[in-house]
Amino acid sequence: MGRRLSKDELLPALRAWAYLSGYGGTPADSLPVALGWLRGVWEEGHDALPLDLVHDLGMLLTDGRAFPFASSRDLAEWPEDERAERLSYEDRVLGRWVLDPSVGDAHVAISALTGELRPRALAHAISLALGTAARAADVSAGNPAVLRSSWREALALAGAWPAKYGAWEEPPVDPGWRDWALEQRAKILARLGDGRLFSPEDLWEISHLAELPSESTRLALRELHAAAAAIGGVGPGVAMLVRRKAQEVAVEEQDASHYPAGGFDALSTRGRFENLVRSEVAYVDEGREELGEIDLFDVRFAQGELLFYTRDESPLFDQRRRVTLVIDRPAEQRHKHPELDAQTLVLVDAAALRLQADMVQVFGPSGAEMHLRWRTVGAADVEAADEEARLMALTLADDLAHRRVTLDAVVEWQDVSARGLVVFAAHQEDPRAGASVWVRVGEPRWQLGERSFAVGAPGGLRALLDEILARLFA
Repeated sequence: MGRRLSKDELLPALRAWAYLSGYGGTPADSLPVALGWLRGVWEEGHDALPLDLVHDLGMLLTDGRAFPFASSRDLAEWPEDERAERLSYEDRVLGRWVLDPSVGDAHVAISALTGELRPRALAHAISLALGTAARAADVSAGNPAVLRSSWREALALAGAWPAKYGAWEEPPVDPGWRDWALEQRAKILARLGDGRLFSPEDLWEISHLAELPSESTRLALRELHAAAAAIGGVGPGVAMLVRRKAQEVAVEEQDASHYPAGGFDALSTRGRFENLVRSEVAYVDEGREELGEIDLFDVRFAQGELLFYTRDESPLFDQRRRVTLVIDRPAEQRHKHPELDAQTLVLVDAAALRLQADMVQVFGPSGAEMHLRWRTVGAADVEAADEEARLMALTLADDLAHRRVTLDAVVEWQDVSARGLVVFAAHQEDPRAGASVWVRVGEPRWQLGERSFAVGAPGGLRALLDEILARLFA
C-alpha cells in the first residue's frame, strides 16, 4: 500500500480522477452521487479505490446496458495524446464490464432495492468487485476523515464540472496529476484479472443485503458460501446413477397397496408393438384398392399415427426423497484444525447446503426434501444451534418458503426420523440414532464407515457427498 493522500492533495486527486472518467452522462449529476459511493467504500476500509473506477462502475451498475460511453459525446474534443488511452479504457475495461453477465445480474439486484438501501448496495457492490484488487496494488490510499472534512469543497467541485469535455475555460487538470491517476488505475486493473467481476456469492450478498443484520453475519455467510462453492456440484454421471438406482426402489409408504404398479394408463403415438392398441389392427388391408401395395396401417405407421398403450409407473417411485441431516453437538464442532481452511462446523454446514442442492439437481425441486436438525445436549449447543439456524435460514429462505427444507433443534434421538438419516458428529457413532450414514468429523480426514475422506484436499468433500448420495439412494 502506498502513502495516504493529505488534505491538500485530496481535491487535485479528485479532479484528476473525475477528468479520466469514461462515463458519458452529465458529470454534474453523476459525480456528486459517486462521491457518496467513494465515501462509503473508503469507510468500509477500501480506501485505495479511486474515484474514476468507483464512478464508472457505479454508473454501470445503475444504468445497466444503457450506460453511455464518454467517446460518444467527447471523442472529437479529446486531445490527440489522450485519445488512445481513453479509448483503450472504454474498450478493454468498461466494454468488458458491460458484457459481463455478472454485472448485469448485479444491476438487476440493485435496481430492485429502494430508498437508502440502494446507495449502500452500490457502494458495497463496488467494494466486492474492486476492493481486493485495490488492496493488493501499490497505490496511494485516501483518508475517509479527510474526505468528510473536505466534503463541501468536493461536492462544489463535482457540481461545477463542465457538461462537455470542450467546455473547459482553463487547463482541465495538471498533467502530473493526470499521469498519477492513470498510473493508479493501471495498477489496480492489472490486479483485477479477466474473470467475471462478481462471483455467485457476491451476487447473493448484494441481493440479500437488506436481510443481513450485521457485518459479522455477512462475513460468516460469505465464508459459508465460499466453502459450499468450493465443494462443487454433483457430476452428471453420479447424478444419473443415483436417479436411476433410486427409481428402482419404491419409497416406503404405509398405504403402498393403494398405489397401482404396472398396467396401462394412457395412449401415445410412440411405443413398442406389443403395446399396440388392438383396434389399430382394423386398418390392415384397408384402402388397398386406392393405395395399391400398401394399406392404411402402413400409412399410419409411416406417419406416426398408430396408437400405443403406455405403461403405468407406480407413484411410489416418484415421491419426494426425504433426508434428515443431524449436526450432533454443534458446539463440539466449533474448532478449526490447522490443516483445514475453515472451522469444522462451517465445513459441515457447507456440506449440508451442497447435499440439499445435489438432491434438487438429481430429483428436481419437487422431488427433494431435507430436514436439517441440530442435536443439543447443553447450553453451548443450544447457543451454537440458534446461531447456525439463523445463518442457514438466510441462505435457504426460498427452500424454506417452498417447504423443501425445515430447520429445528432436537434433544433426543427419538425426536429424529430414522429414515434417510445422515449424522455429522465429532465422536463415534451412537447406536441409538439408527443412522443410515454416520460421518465422524473434526480431523483432516472424515470417517464414513470403513472409508475416510481428506476434506482439505481438492475434491475431498465432493467425494464424501457422492458416497452419501450413493448410500442413501443407490
